[in-house]
Amino acid sequence: MINQITVLESCWHISPGWGKNMPPLAVEILEKVLLPISNLSGYCRGVEWSGQEWIYAIICQSETLYLPEQEFHPTNVLKKSTVSTPAFNLGDIVEVDFGEQPTRRIIQGIFSLKDNWLYGVEWRSPTLEEVSAQSRTIWLADVDLVNVSV
Repeated sequence: MINQITVLESCWHISPGWGKNMPPLAVEILEKVLLPISNLSGYCRGVEWSGQEWIYAIICQSETLYLPEQEFHPTNVLKKSTVSTPAFNLGDIVEVDFGEQPTRRIIQGIFSLKDNWLYGVEWRSPTLEEVSAQSRTIWLADVDLVNVSV
């Protein structure tokens, strides 16, 4: 009999919530967006796959709002920034050192914070969601990740 827990922990990371094709983003990171409910605008500073959709981190009046794409309108205007380009892209497979053995994970979020990039990866299996109310996503800097070509 195969140890099902070992199999689950060794292979769940290769099956992201979006299946084989990653859904397109509604806006680019650092793109200006309009918030129709409040007649304000803000800038997209990050995105994360949550549930069954992309959730966008929108900076508006020094507040970070986490919104699905239905709650804002893109403008196709990018903010001029000195932030370098991210070292990894959404959907990239990376190696993360969580313990004794490095494990592979998929980049499921990117966030720009104070001119640095953070990358969201799941640190535990999505099938274990009911067990704990804690977020499955951990945010790491590029120095904590190694790109894996598959």
